[in-house]
Amino acid sequence: MDRDIEQPIENRLRPAEPQRDDAQRVHERVREGRHRSYLLSPDERATMYDLGRFRTVTIKDLAEIRYKGNETHLRPDLRSLQSQGLIQRKEVWTGRDREVNTFFTLTKPGKKLLKSLHVGPTNQALYAGFVKPAELRHDAAVYPMFNREASKIEQDGGKIRRVVLDFELKKKVYSPLAKAKALGTAEYTRRQAEIAREHGLKVVNGHITLPDLRIEYQDRHGVSAQIDLEVATENYHGSHAAGKAAAGFRIYAAAETAGKLSRALDEREITAEIFSL
Repeated sequence: MDRDIEQPIENRLRPAEPQRDDAQRVHERVREGRHRSYLLSPDERATMYDLGRFRTVTIKDLAEIRYKGNETHLRPDLRSLQSQGLIQRKEVWTGRDREVNTFFTLTKPGKKLLKSLHVGPTNQALYAGFVKPAELRHDAAVYPMFNREASKIEQDGGKIRRVVLDFELKKKVYSPLAKAKALGTAEYTRRQAEIAREHGLKVVNGHITLPDLRIEYQDRHGVSAQIDLEVATENYHGSHAAGKAAAGFRIYAAAETAGKLSRALDEREITAEIFSL
């Protein structure tokens, strides 16, 4: 485990010196406002963008997905970003085996800098800071799930436009829905169905069902499309998975969970494939 990434700030390494043999590793000074500047390489910007879009990512997934297994580039990039106060790290005991997982997220200054750099589409939401520790493992699983689907979309000639987390969908759905509570049962039900349609969602068992992730993309013909994805954890019950399947979501789960959920759905005579993370 890379303990030097979590050293006290006064002992952290200074930002890595530019490495001129690789364009993605060359650091440039970027300014945020009049009085702050940072050293960033293209690789580090890409890492910050992934952390911003998905809120939290494990060091394992960053190594495998963003850095293609090249830990000799990953670790100095993380040290540099953390020493500049742009990302933060958390280690948590997670899962039934109580293994230690290392998670990264943007800091508020990191999010502010990323916004000023205009990386990605203007309507792409960015996040900073950790949420509930108990949900970190689930939230971090969204990133590898996205990359599985993104690879399929791109192989078919599509182009990813942006990603939408459930945080963003909740705001869009629950804010107008809260105002409809005073309208009476019949009007509330009508308004609920209307809001669900507006956002390409379904009402299942009296509730608007939200995915963990929505990918918005253009297919190979230039037609706008979207796909809703859900991460199923070991705590999922068959009824929960059934509701997500009824909403039309594509469900991903760890191998040991996928088999259990598939059997639970079969018992309910629900046809839905559980994809393995």
